[in-house]
Amino acid sequence: MVNRHHNPKIMPFVLFMVAFLVGADELLLGPILAPVGDDLGVAPERITLFITAYSLAIVFAAPFFGRLSDKIGRIQVILPACALFGLSSVATGLTDHFGLALATRVMTGLASAGMLPIAFALAGDQPGSKSMKQIVLVQAGLTLGMITSPGIGALLTAFHSWRFAFIALGCAAWLVTLLLLLVSRKATPPASALSATASEPDLLVPDSPVSDPLIPEPLIHDLLVPDLLVPRQASFRPLLIPGALGALLAMGFGLGGGIGIFNLAGQHLRDTEGLTVGWTGMMYAGLGVVSVLGNMGTSHAMKRLGSGRAVMRSALMVCMFSSVCLFSPLGELSSEQQTSWWAITLLLVAWSLAGGVGSPALQNHISQLSECHRGALMALGMSMMHLGVAVWSGTAGFAYTQGAGWVAALSAVLFSVAIIVLKPAERPMETSATE
Repeated sequence: MVNRHHNPKIMPFVLFMVAFLVGADELLLGPILAPVGDDLGVAPERITLFITAYSLAIVFAAPFFGRLSDKIGRIQVILPACALFGLSSVATGLTDHFGLALATRVMTGLASAGMLPIAFALAGDQPGSKSMKQIVLVQAGLTLGMITSPGIGALLTAFHSWRFAFIALGCAAWLVTLLLLLVSRKATPPASALSATASEPDLLVPDSPVSDPLIPEPLIHDLLVPDLLVPRQASFRPLLIPGALGALLAMGFGLGGGIGIFNLAGQHLRDTEGLTVGWTGMMYAGLGVVSVLGNMGTSHAMKRLGSGRAVMRSALMVCMFSSVCLFSPLGELSSEQQTSWWAITLLLVAWSLAGGVGSPALQNHISQLSECHRGALMALGMSMMHLGVAVWSGTAGFAYTQGAGWVAALSAVLFSVAIIVLKPAERPMETSATE
């Protein structure tokens, strides 16, 4: 059995950096599509296939790596994945052929599938309130990576070339790999503990509480957790875990759909308010900072509302109100007034803040649904989010061509579905933030 609770002091920083790398990679291409296309001899719009290939690789590979981490251990998955991420990113920066570059992006997506969900699972493995704190830190790393990478990518491209941006990202991933290697050596249980667990029967049912100085206390905790009192080879049926189906659907409809619609806010303001591209980029950067502040407030929100599920439902209500007001015909009419900008700003800030609070709260909720299947559930949630972003971004884009009111209607439907499916589970297992 893997000792999941032994967490060196450097681990939170390492998990933050893992999430930062994945977040940076996801939006790095945004401002440099034209230079990449010119260098590889293809139209800039074809470079968007890099993003599609990357996302699809995560969608299909994340559940496999999550399940694998439940069987063999988190570090055993995230360590080689991080090394592959570095290799693939450097290879992207060195290749001169579009087809090879596309293949390296697929490999980067596979590596990310073994990094981000496992980082969330490692954070969720921590006992009590430490779990929520580390999940918030991982989410903050992801958000910071996403809001800073467009600027970093553009700066490095202007300084040298787009290739330098990918090579720098790959080298940073190798540094994080070395840190993970250091952490894995510190976190390895003593041989006596491993031999003790090797002699356990197939059903992990201890006859009595264990008190042995040779066995670390966290490992004793693992032996006594009720969720682990199942056969080691028990089949994984995520939809039968109380609360799992609703949480996973909320990741796809609420989080993925919300991101897809939020990405249209800039275009909507350019069309209705004449916002320039530069100001749009600054707006998204500022809202990203607001989201990070929301991440930091998640623990406090959970103390007030009692659970991550309740926090996410409340956040979804705020997001629904903000998005509907922003895209509705009423919002378009009010945009002609002098006071429109403060109203638009308040709506966007509320949307970003609620998303920042709700996202790690939902991740925490999923992490507590099943301890022995935590990695698989976190990975499924990540797949659902990326699938939601892909599906609902395209749907929202088509709806926008028919009129902003259709986007408001789509937003109301997506957030309503997420709110409904996040009803209380029959057997709540979530750890309270007050522990």
